Amino acid sequence: MKIDWLLSNGHIETFEPGASPADAIAVTAGRIVAIGSSAELEASADAQTRRTDLSGRTVFPGFIDTHMHLEKVSHELTMLRLEHDRTVADVLEQVRTRALDPVVGGASGIWIRCFADQGAWNEANLAEGRLPSRVELDVAAPTTPVYLYRRPDHAVINSAGAALMAHKLDGLPLESYNPESGYLFGPAVRVLNDAIYTASMDNAEYRQQILAEACQKLLAKGITTIVDPGLAGAFDPAWALYQEATRRGTLPQRIRLMNRFDWRQSFDSELSRVENSMALPGDGDDRLQAWALKLLLDGEFTNAWMRDGEDTMGESHPHYTLAELRRVLEVCAERNWPICIHAMGGGAIRAVTDTVQQLADDGIVFTPGQVNIAHAFMIDVLDMRECVRLGIKLSVNPVLAYVYSDEMKAAWGPLAARTVPLATMASLGLRFAAGSDTHPTAPLAGASVAVLRTAWDGSTLGSHEALTPRQALTMFTRDAGDYVNQDEIGTLAVGSVADFTIWSANPLELPPTDWPTLTPDLVAISGEPVWPA
Repeated sequence: MKIDWLLSNGHIETFEPGASPADAIAVTAGRIVAIGSSAELEASADAQTRRTDLSGRTVFPGFIDTHMHLEKVSHELTMLRLEHDRTVADVLEQVRTRALDPVVGGASGIWIRCFADQGAWNEANLAEGRLPSRVELDVAAPTTPVYLYRRPDHAVINSAGAALMAHKLDGLPLESYNPESGYLFGPAVRVLNDAIYTASMDNAEYRQQILAEACQKLLAKGITTIVDPGLAGAFDPAWALYQEATRRGTLPQRIRLMNRFDWRQSFDSELSRVENSMALPGDGDDRLQAWALKLLLDGEFTNAWMRDGEDTMGESHPHYTLAELRRVLEVCAERNWPICIHAMGGGAIRAVTDTVQQLADDGIVFTPGQVNIAHAFMIDVLDMRECVRLGIKLSVNPVLAYVYSDEMKAAWGPLAARTVPLATMASLGLRFAAGSDTHPTAPLAGASVAVLRTAWDGSTLGSHEALTPRQALTMFTRDAGDYVNQDEIGTLAVGSVADFTIWSANPLELPPTDWPTLTPDLVAISGEPVWPA
């Protein structure tokens, strides 16, 4: 047996059930060819073998994030994080420092923005009880556009930013935008935020730069594969972006990109767009591949499609009719395309299982995992059993519950205690993957939430549904590989691709409270070190 790279004298966590203890792993031609004792594998090595003495360190499979909007994340990772600031002066100092960055301050149209998908960032945290004003932002960043957005309905824009967004701001009533203070309120806040993001898409070189930087930051979290659910109706630009990054050698992770329907457009026009996209599901290679179609069957919290009698917010909000759901499932069955269906509420989940069963009754059968559900916040035991029986796979998002606990409680009241029932899912034999979908985009952070079951403010997310540490990490390794029907990633089995991480300490031997702070010593993809760069 030829060995290109031998890693020995460590602890190998294969995430394969029943695997024997091992302290060495051998890699040849980008795949794992042997796992065992250091002495056994050393006997097969030769003078050309690269050797790494692990010195007691731990090897994990590379993490797989099954729900990360990578391009969106690349923008978000450039944003200011304000949740720990306690005065307006603290915020202004961050703005001032960023404006002095030559990449930002010297580039036309690059905005200073803040990450808002975090309930911890709020002007109530600041001693002054308000956001900075337009005038204050103008002093901190006189020529760089600034937009500080506090989810969901408050923001401030400086003069340079207002000049660039005049076409959106002109004519807004004072209750939506006050030019003197720079403050925005209500729906205009999100409209302007989206417009700023859209404008950034015109700077192709900047998009490539921040994507490359984001990939390195994600490698530092141990992520070797990303399943990108896409943005609405925007598959072609994302595919072109990732193709160019691959050509440049700046996209090291394996990417599986979905083609997401835009529910705001007509169903027929979106189906036509998908069928005429630059790539169809299955196109690409093992590094960059067009994967599933993505359908948002319902909304998020206040507009989730609930079961009868469970909708505490009034009328449910399905984005598609049952006939349209059936049609897209039929298309995927005909073409053997995977399909990922966003379903938050119990009504949406039940619509998926019922429609798959109706198709089966008509002789249309899907391969295991061809249909999968993302989120499944309000899944119940009957739904779980149906998913097992019908071969429907699930991707869950513990971090979403961590960040949006207030929204869950406001929308669902006491029903919020039933959300993300991971322990029940595991007890029924479901194999479910996990993804981030929001920050922190770190598998160890998401796994920690699944074990600790606490939200950002310390409130409980239902401790009775906690996973064990190994179960939680399996969501981002072996079961994530199963989710995308690629058993050769997510484990360190013989024959698997050699995507792995090396850790100074075994996360499984550390308290889950420590997991979010951990950084691997090395990350390898296809048997080649990719991080540190």
